[in-house]
Amino acid sequence: MTEMMRQKKLISQRENELLPVYEQIAVQFCELHDTPGRMNAVGVIEREVEWTDSRSFFFWRLRRKLAEFDLRRKMVNASDVGRGKTSLSPLDASSLMREWFLESPRMSIEMWKDDKMMLAWMAENNKELEEKVLNLATKYVSDEVFLAMTGSTGAIGTSGITKGLSRAFSAMDPNQREMLKQSMKEALQL
Repeated sequence: MTEMMRQKKLISQRENELLPVYEQIAVQFCELHDTPGRMNAVGVIEREVEWTDSRSFFFWRLRRKLAEFDLRRKMVNASDVGRGKTSLSPLDASSLMREWFLESPRMSIEMWKDDKMMLAWMAENNKELEEKVLNLATKYVSDEVFLAMTGSTGAIGTSGITKGLSRAFSAMDPNQREMLKQSMKEALQL
């Protein structure tokens, strides 16, 4: 029995000696997963933000993201016109927004990453962006009408479009009717 007690005492003593080493290894292992350097290395974050700059950085980042989400929502809604054409996904809308930004004069990929620059661009080009969203909606409606008229149910699609136009025409005020007549005349003279 005394030998067994001595063995237990030695094991306990060795555990106490090793405890600080194992604790240090465990802490280091945890820190590898949570440090900004590690998160940056695996691509979870773009860069580290110093504490002194964090309030300003996250203020501008939040403003940018809210503006982007608003524009992206408008773009997705503009593409959601019917059953034939697949809507623009939020990811596709973001890519298109980035494309619009990079097509603008004097804009670069570095500027796209700058929250203040992106917000300034959106503010300066608000009218153009609204027009682009309107053009996007027009494109999707046009694609949908084309699919309805030329698809496998062409006769049914044409009939449906004619009925839809008739219903819309009867719901319009005289000025809108005249504008529709004029645009239809111009379109059919192609």
